[in-house]
Amino acid sequence: MPVSRFINNIPIFSALPMEQKEQLTHIIQTKKMTKGEVLFHEYDPADAVYFVNEGKVRINKSTPDGKEIVLSIRQSGEMFAEVALFCKPESTYPATATCIENGNTSYIKNDDLETFLLQHPHLAISLFRDFSERLRISQTTLRDVALYGKFGALAATLVRLADEYGSTTEDGIKIKLKLTHEDLGSFFGATRESVTRLMNQLKQQKIVTKKQGYLFIHNIDALKEYIN
Repeated sequence: MPVSRFINNIPIFSALPMEQKEQLTHIIQTKKMTKGEVLFHEYDPADAVYFVNEGKVRINKSTPDGKEIVLSIRQSGEMFAEVALFCKPESTYPATATCIENGNTSYIKNDDLETFLLQHPHLAISLFRDFSERLRISQTTLRDVALYGKFGALAATLVRLADEYGSTTEDGIKIKLKLTHEDLGSFFGATRESVTRLMNQLKQQKIVTKKQGYLFIHNIDALKEYIN
C-alpha cells in the first residue's frame, strides 16, 4: 500500500494539510505481515507506534497463571502500541501484538513521532483522545474478568465486541470478526469448553446465533441484563 494511501486511511492523519502529510511520509516505515506473525512481544522495548493498513492484529496480555487475555483486535485504519509514545527510556510493551490475518502494517519510531507532534500540537490532542478511549476499553476488559462470573464476562465481551465491530443487519447485530469459542474465551480467560456450554445457553434463548463463522446478536438488551 502506498504511504499516501495509508495516511489517508488513518483518521487522525487523514485531515492533515498536504504539507504535513508529506512530512509524515519521511518518518513512516511499512512492512508486510503474515498470519501468526508476532510484531512484538510483551516486555520487548517499546520503540514505535503501529498502524494497521490491511488485515487484523490481536493485542493480548499474559496473566500470572499463564493464561492469555485478549485486550483488543486492531483493524485497518487503527493504531496500536500507542503506549510507547512519550514513555520513559527503556520502557517495554505491556502486551503482545500478533497478526491474525495477512496484510501490512506501518510504524513510526517514537522519537520521530514525538518530534512531529511537538511541531503540530493540535494532532497530539486527537491522539490523546484516542489513547483515553483505548485505556477505557482495556480497563473494561480487566473489570469483566475480575468482577463478573463467566456468564457475565461472556455477555460483557459480546456487548463490547458489538460496540467495536458490530453492524446492524436484518438478522441482528453482526460482529464482523470470525471468532471461535476458544477465541471468545481468550477475551476473559475461559476455556473453549466453558464458552461452548455458555454459548449453547444463549443460542437456546435465541439471544445469539452463529452463521458462516460470524456471531449475530438478536437481543443485546438481554446480554446487558446479565452484566447488571
